[in-house]
Amino acid sequence: MLNYMKSECYRVIHGKELYVLTGVLSGLTVLMNVILYLFNRFVFDFPYGSIRYSLNILSSSMTTLLLGGLLVTSFVFSEEHKNGTLKNAVSFGISRGQFFTAKCIVCSAASLVCMAVVLTVYYGSAYLLLDDPGGITVMVRLRGVAANLPMAFAAVILTVALMCMIKKEILMTICWMAVIWGIPIISFIVGFKIEWLNRAAQWMPWNYLKYETSVNMTQYECLWDTPEGLAKCLIAGVIGIVVFYVAGYVVFRKRDIA
Repeated sequence: MLNYMKSECYRVIHGKELYVLTGVLSGLTVLMNVILYLFNRFVFDFPYGSIRYSLNILSSSMTTLLLGGLLVTSFVFSEEHKNGTLKNAVSFGISRGQFFTAKCIVCSAASLVCMAVVLTVYYGSAYLLLDDPGGITVMVRLRGVAANLPMAFAAVILTVALMCMIKKEILMTICWMAVIWGIPIISFIVGFKIEWLNRAAQWMPWNYLKYETSVNMTQYECLWDTPEGLAKCLIAGVIGIVVFYVAGYVVFRKRDIA
């Protein structure tokens, strides 16, 4: 498995997919901060030309980390079925379990590198271009990112599992959204009638990231800033990693490879 992981790392490093995606995402964050800077410079009394406002966008939308995992994995995995890499790897003696595990590790590492670069560019351009009225420090915001990393890795593993089983990327994305977004929303709504489902819905990342954070220009209240909330984020993320990995591992081992 280590040799296969090395070959995958070599492929990712020498391919263009990860660099293109990282460049595009980094460019979008710079563009956003440039637009805020220009409005702040030329529009009188513009209220949103501050570092606080720019960085609040991520703090209030941590679900973008999950979407980022989907994007990176999709880009890294994009040619697997087309080039027959998956079928060839298995035919050359790589077990399905080893293949799946290696893919999860490599895609998680690629996602982490991409996120680190994008966040550096995002935070750096905000501090270079925008006003600093004080407030929440970068370390506090990075703590929020760290708290949600386990669930981001779970989203990566879910993507790998689905891409191992579904050739069409559109269908894979629909299934991914159904698990990450659809099930939590339905559970939240039905939970008003069923108590145990309501308790379960509160532990689903899409729900607690939406309903247990309040970030704006005057308020910064996030569940990961309390010991209980931080534990909730970490535990939910670890549960997601275990559930998606085990489910993907078991199903992929039984699936025929076309």
